[in-house]
Amino acid sequence: MNRITSPVEPIVTHTTRSFAPSNTKVTNKNRSLLIILLLIIVFGLFIFQLYLLSPSSSTNNEFNQQQENNKPDNLQNFEVIKKNSKENPIQIINTNNNNNEKTKKEEEEDSLIIRQREINDNKIITNTENTISNTNNNNNIEISTTTTTIRRTKTNGEYNIAILMPFVARQLPKLFFNWNRWGFRNEKSRIYTSYKDYNPTKAFPCSSFLTNHLYKRSGVNIKAKVTYVMLYNQDFDSPIRPNGRELSKEDDASKKPLESISNYNELSGLEVKNILNREWERLEGKTCFNGGIQFLSAHTPKIHDKHPEGPCYMYFTAMELLKKDYDYFFLMEPDVTPIRDHWLDKIVNETIFVQDDFWMKGSMSRCPSKYGAIAERQDFHINGNALYKLGEPKFEEYIEKVKIFYPVGNDGLTLAGCATGLAYEGGYDHTMYRFRFHPHNFDYVKNFLHRFVYNEFVQNRCEETYDPEEVKKEFPETYLVHSKAVFYTPEEITYRNIYTEIIGTPPNLSTDESRILIEKIREGSITEASLKLLTCLKTEYAEKAQFGYVHPFCIELCQDLRFQRKFERKLPNGCAGYNRNEWKNKFKDKLYLWTSDFHAAPIGCNMDILKEADIEPHAEVDFGNCMFFKGTCKQRLKVLSFDDWKGFSLDPCPNQMRRAFFNAYKYDPEMERVDAVICSHPVANCELYMPLNKSLIIYATTRIEFGRDDKHVEWRKPYITSASNLRWKQWIDELVRIGKNPRNVIAANNMYDAHYIKYHTGLDAEYIPSWCGDSGVSYNPKRTEILLGPYRDNLDYPRFDEEEAWKHPIMRALTVSITSSGTKLKFIRLRQEYPQYKLEDLANHPALVYIPYQVSTMSFFEMYRLNIPMFVPSKALLIKWHIKYNNMFERIYGEPERVIFTEDEKLDPNSNTYENLNYWLDFCDFYVFPHVTTFNSWAELIEKLESVDLKQISNNMKEFNKKQKEDLKETWSRIKTKILKYSGGPGNSKIPPTFEDGLKLYGLPPLGLDIVVSGKSQCPYE
Repeated sequence: MNRITSPVEPIVTHTTRSFAPSNTKVTNKNRSLLIILLLIIVFGLFIFQLYLLSPSSSTNNEFNQQQENNKPDNLQNFEVIKKNSKENPIQIINTNNNNNEKTKKEEEEDSLIIRQREINDNKIITNTENTISNTNNNNNIEISTTTTTIRRTKTNGEYNIAILMPFVARQLPKLFFNWNRWGFRNEKSRIYTSYKDYNPTKAFPCSSFLTNHLYKRSGVNIKAKVTYVMLYNQDFDSPIRPNGRELSKEDDASKKPLESISNYNELSGLEVKNILNREWERLEGKTCFNGGIQFLSAHTPKIHDKHPEGPCYMYFTAMELLKKDYDYFFLMEPDVTPIRDHWLDKIVNETIFVQDDFWMKGSMSRCPSKYGAIAERQDFHINGNALYKLGEPKFEEYIEKVKIFYPVGNDGLTLAGCATGLAYEGGYDHTMYRFRFHPHNFDYVKNFLHRFVYNEFVQNRCEETYDPEEVKKEFPETYLVHSKAVFYTPEEITYRNIYTEIIGTPPNLSTDESRILIEKIREGSITEASLKLLTCLKTEYAEKAQFGYVHPFCIELCQDLRFQRKFERKLPNGCAGYNRNEWKNKFKDKLYLWTSDFHAAPIGCNMDILKEADIEPHAEVDFGNCMFFKGTCKQRLKVLSFDDWKGFSLDPCPNQMRRAFFNAYKYDPEMERVDAVICSHPVANCELYMPLNKSLIIYATTRIEFGRDDKHVEWRKPYITSASNLRWKQWIDELVRIGKNPRNVIAANNMYDAHYIKYHTGLDAEYIPSWCGDSGVSYNPKRTEILLGPYRDNLDYPRFDEEEAWKHPIMRALTVSITSSGTKLKFIRLRQEYPQYKLEDLANHPALVYIPYQVSTMSFFEMYRLNIPMFVPSKALLIKWHIKYNNMFERIYGEPERVIFTEDEKLDPNSNTYENLNYWLDFCDFYVFPHVTTFNSWAELIEKLESVDLKQISNNMKEFNKKQKEDLKETWSRIKTKILKYSGGPGNSKIPPTFEDGLKLYGLPPLGLDIVVSGKSQCPYE
């Protein structure tokens, strides 16, 4: 803590003696000579005095020692002297003599301060050389430092520091609690307060060094004036009480003992001021504040006098009030408790002697990660109880910009700059933090981000209990702790811990229900187990449980029928699915496979083949077509929902949804039994299952950007934002990580998507066609009409009007060919003939002309498994149609950036050039499957329909389907064996304890906040 800011000169005074000889007759001439001689001597002494005071003087230690000995006792100890010598520019000299000895304790204190100053100087002074020498003959300690950079200068040599205590009247007991900790050396002198100190910790504000040499010494260029400033939310000088009555002498609470005051909120401002003045005078620690105590009134308007607006208003008011008289202030709310002696020394040191040129210096939260979802939100804000620089125009400008960025009305508040719009983020400290880390403000903030300094001289521990001795041991630089826990009784802590553990958020300890339970704990009339049971039955828990939040203790209680009946009165079926024994023993040695796709066909078409492979599939499909696939509609899906297409991208808050989804299932007995999850529509939603430690089957049935960067899908356009590309890149990174884990499977039901995955990730996707068979329906032509399908071909897009479809150039060309050929064949459009078809309807026709609109559809598999002869345009004809009419536009979901480049796939699948189309369309299902007849023109189609053996084509398809079914059964059996090998057997994929632990399975860091688009967040954290 060396004083290095500016040179300090010793102040030296002299007495003048006469040099005239005695018993000598003085003549006029001699008198003149004597006067001249005296003038010369005086002038010489004056020059000598200037020489001594100049920075370039070589000060004589003995002379300085003599001057120091003439000082009052309380100004002797250390003097700071700046020298011009490079080797010895600054001296700190101990000038104690035998007549002014310190106690051993004081010497230890001073030695500690010196060492601390040395450490701080070494950290922040540039181009520094230090030497320490001890002079034994006069017990001097010299610390020599050479410095070329000192940023902070002060013309008058005095720093005014305020220790600001903002408070409301009801907080006075907390304030007195802390005054007792630092105000008295003797326990008997304590101020009365309703709070009992269960872990007494004395923390006297200052050392003798600070008392004697910063506050009271004169003639030194650097000194600190520290004032204790009380900022009252109302008016200190008002004699009017809140009930409207004027203060009377007989009723003046400030004339009465504190024990007689039952409610400080009922007092007038004048009474509060007089009480504080009275108790302040009793404090021994007040001597550490050489600026005394000051009373300021915030005059908080009633509209703002609530949390969090009240503290915000008082902070903004303090910035204005204090800048007139102070250079810095430390905001110290009533629940900021000193835990170590000399905490004021530490504040002064961090303010003046540590040269980090800060605007705000303090602590980030050291609270548990679940407190206010602090880890999930990646909240690293500096708590408001911090040091602040005053009189900085740029800092004041910064605060004004924060107010503009977070205006009135944000989060329903009436004060600008007081809330970010996210849950748990009400307060000026939150808005200042979020503002400087918002992408929109990067260019503005980047030049002074360093002026917000993290430091551990104060720690923010929210409401968590702590042991002061442990904190002091682990954090030697910590002197103050911000936490409400010191005011809790042991019974309140017990209740709070149980409630927080089960509900997830701290309780309100001031409610009647809380008080009753706390009193029962105090009496010993309620056990912890009973308290947990009561907490599980609370409405707050039932409200969270309906969104999937469950606690293992409450789950266990679901095994008790009495509890189950009580709980389900509040939440019908609240215990459904939580019978652990039921799920643990289900399906025996089978692999339990889950899906929550937004399309029932990918899982519905494979149900039969999966069961034959000894896999038990279960679907929770939140989409209308689940009605066509038995047993696929959602029954107990939590958190995730279709939600007007937002579910495809987990919008609007994907990171929040991923965490909520994990929390909903981490104690779920059914999910514990799940061995694997299959994701198809969209595959990207497998992100939800990554932290649950289940094998993942990426089974692409369409493009992998679906739900992430799919700007060409009409109904997804409202959810495409500037964040879509970032989410796509995130998904590609995760997909690659999934693919590298041997317990997982990367596959596609069509060759096009298998190659598409290769193009974007470099991963080799296994080709596993969908089955969609075993319907019991097969080719049985009873009708003569040729079907034109599939159900939709987009020739009538976007109206889906069949009459319009016949007017399309492609269909008009067919009509012309039919007329010119004179064929007797009759063509009907599937959708027009069967607005809602059954498979039997299709099987009754002799052939199906398949007009593609996509590279792969589930309807193609359904129709092929019917063994109905299929005719499709040749690749050349399809390319011609597409280039001219864009009828295959649905194959392109988006144009996502290619993040990973591979040599295997060079041509762009989302390009419509002939070269690209010619390559990629080879992978369409209808060109990959055998026995599908192609045609180069409508005339050729008619000719082939009239000449080929349709029955033989159907038989060939039947044989192929039979063989492929066996191949598929073998493939899924192999996948089952692989998954169970890596999971340790059925039901052994244990869910990690936390979401972050689950992400670590894939080497992923914790998720941050959801990306805010257009400056406003839609993602409040529940």
